[in-house]
Amino acid sequence: MQDKARLAEAVEVASLAVAGSGSDDKTLAKAYIQDYFPYAEVDDNDITIRKINCEKNASCQDSEQRFFEYQVSAKIHQPTWFPGSETVVGFGEKYDVASGAISRKYHAETVDVVLVSDFSGSMNRPWTGENGRGEIRYKMMNKIIIEIASELDSFNKHTQGENKNRLAITGFDNFTQQINPANKNQMLHFDHLICGNNQRCDTDCEYYWKRLRCSARSGEDTDDLNAVATVANIFNTSHWSHVQPTLNTKLYPGYQRLSYFQDIELTDDFEILKNKVNSFVIRGSQISGTSSYAGIIRGAQMAKAGTNPRRLIILLSDGADNFTDTTDKLIKAGMCTNIIEHLNSLNVDGEPVKARMTAVGFADSKDIQPQMESCAGEGNVFSAENPDQIKNKILELITEEIGHLAP
Repeated sequence: MQDKARLAEAVEVASLAVAGSGSDDKTLAKAYIQDYFPYAEVDDNDITIRKINCEKNASCQDSEQRFFEYQVSAKIHQPTWFPGSETVVGFGEKYDVASGAISRKYHAETVDVVLVSDFSGSMNRPWTGENGRGEIRYKMMNKIIIEIASELDSFNKHTQGENKNRLAITGFDNFTQQINPANKNQMLHFDHLICGNNQRCDTDCEYYWKRLRCSARSGEDTDDLNAVATVANIFNTSHWSHVQPTLNTKLYPGYQRLSYFQDIELTDDFEILKNKVNSFVIRGSQISGTSSYAGIIRGAQMAKAGTNPRRLIILLSDGADNFTDTTDKLIKAGMCTNIIEHLNSLNVDGEPVKARMTAVGFADSKDIQPQMESCAGEGNVFSAENPDQIKNKILELITEEIGHLAP
């Protein structure tokens, strides 16, 4: 009876740990159970963890708040005090004890979410995840972003107070993009980099027969990059590196139709956001490479403009950067730590900001850029095998970070 009670407590604690980490790794649950029962035999096969998404949970469908449910059950083989012998009646060498617990992870606190989205040329390839799905990656990403916006809209309908959940998007290839406010037929491209002695990094792109040709792109010459100055000016949004575009391209008919996406600042007008995202397309060009640092820097600026104490930056990407030495140099100069430390130094009406940076990889985990673990930190980089896993991982990151035991 004592062991039954202790195991019930151990499994409850394990389920909270699993919910808090968003993990279905048996190693974590086993560690808690083994700590309660140091002499027991705990087999991996005797531990079961089920993570149930809202769409597959009738209790969640009937609830006003969305939640993820974590069901943990375990059986242990506990040595007895009185095993007995040939001459003395006992209870055997071991006896089995089993128990289970359920934790739920709710969306409770409002949050500002910035999706740093990869619109490089490789995202125009078919998805190759579970079952070899053939849907184009960026089209799938657009659908996921729209579904996330719909979920946040649903959350807001049950949110008390003035603060609302808000969402921002910044896309990147070799640059982030904005439509020129003075000329709607021009797209402005930013690398957010500083080279040399406060100079612009080299980008030599021109139109030949109305097609864009580049002999040099910023980020290629790592030796010229002033990583310290770049990092120091991440949040100095009046600095020329964030105001003066590295490149202007034309949206006029007859010119080469380049990839189309644009910054969307934090908003809770999700219908407008979804309409814009529906227009995003990858067509490919010489600037359709991958420079995640441009998106991360721009995403950090968007996160700083938030009004919620919780800020979440999520990188969505399918591969490594083109100029990995540039990315490494920026990370070594403190790009990622500077972003999180600066955001966490802020406060909203006296309440400290809690910021987090994560990355979710499309397709195979081996395709996630290796620098992201150095940037986001261990335990903040995730991969997924299908679109639902990606969507649910993002929603899981958005929801409350510590679970509660289910009634």
